[in-house]
Amino acid sequence: MGKKAFNVLWLTVLLGIAACSSDDIQDEPLLDDDSYFDEEVYVPDTLLLDSLDWKAVNMPPAPDYSDPSMWFIREAQLGDAGVDVFYTCPTEIITDYISGWKTYGHMNVYDDNQRKAFSVDFDKAMPVFGITANFYSFYYRQATLQSFASENTLNTRFPYAFQDIKRAFNYYLEHFNNGRPFIIAGYSQGGKATVEMLKELQPSHMKRLVAAYVIGYKITEEDLLSPNIVPATGAFDVGVTCCFSSVGDERSIWPIIQEPVACAINPVNWKTDDTPAEIPWVQRVDSDRPVTVRKDMERNIMFVDNYIVEDFGFYPVTWIMGEKNYHRYEFTLYAPSIVQNIADRIVAFQSIPTGIKPIKW
Repeated sequence: MGKKAFNVLWLTVLLGIAACSSDDIQDEPLLDDDSYFDEEVYVPDTLLLDSLDWKAVNMPPAPDYSDPSMWFIREAQLGDAGVDVFYTCPTEIITDYISGWKTYGHMNVYDDNQRKAFSVDFDKAMPVFGITANFYSFYYRQATLQSFASENTLNTRFPYAFQDIKRAFNYYLEHFNNGRPFIIAGYSQGGKATVEMLKELQPSHMKRLVAAYVIGYKITEEDLLSPNIVPATGAFDVGVTCCFSSVGDERSIWPIIQEPVACAINPVNWKTDDTPAEIPWVQRVDSDRPVTVRKDMERNIMFVDNYIVEDFGFYPVTWIMGEKNYHRYEFTLYAPSIVQNIADRIVAFQSIPTGIKPIKW
């Protein structure tokens, strides 16, 4: 790829990042009908909500997904691809907090300060997933980062967050999707949600699934027992799941989200072997030492070599992750490649020319 062409693509992504601005729950029926159209009315399948003890934890008010303020929606920047991305944001509420003499371990979606912290992720993700697809994301009562201190705490709190995510997906299907193909993606806690959502998709959903992206989270051998989770093996397969998470060394692996991992794909060359790939848009001052990413075949995790975060003005959260854990920098490292790959998989899914041409490096 010529230097000028590369600069234009990367500038597009950067401009997109800069330009973006940022109850009681009742069970809904799970439909088994494979067809998702009838003669006149589109009737979507819905994900079944779990029966949880809502008095067992202190929960802030539930989001009302008929309220537009609970959504972040943008049309595709490069024309109408006829495809959506349903994206679940990562964890941004760091610690548990006290309100009204109660301690909460989930986000309050009506709190202005928490919404401001959360909305940063809309601005980061939309320029990655919203170039060639319509972008849908939402507020939800995510578990705090403090919840990730132990598996037990996370496993206790996440199911409550997941109810919001399923309700949001059901609302999206009924009111926004209109039968279009879609991509499911999530980062960190959103990646965990993506894995769990995939397990519950119905046949009518799977017919329309272009791909899923699990970023900064793990897929285990137990997860692979679900027939809906099919690991990606290349850049153009569809109906598959792309999983990747990045570190600089073994000591920086954060087990609760990065171990054990049963499958992964290199998010630059889209290979499942250990062939290294250069990341040309992320370079150190010393151009003789390019940044590269390779898949560790034993751990199924991405090892990023010669990348020093300080070179780019970012600093890892070393108090909870290792010094070379690049969990917060997956978009920094891979954004242009993900943009390209989404375009490629959309074209592969549609199988005929659609007016959207893959971006060439």
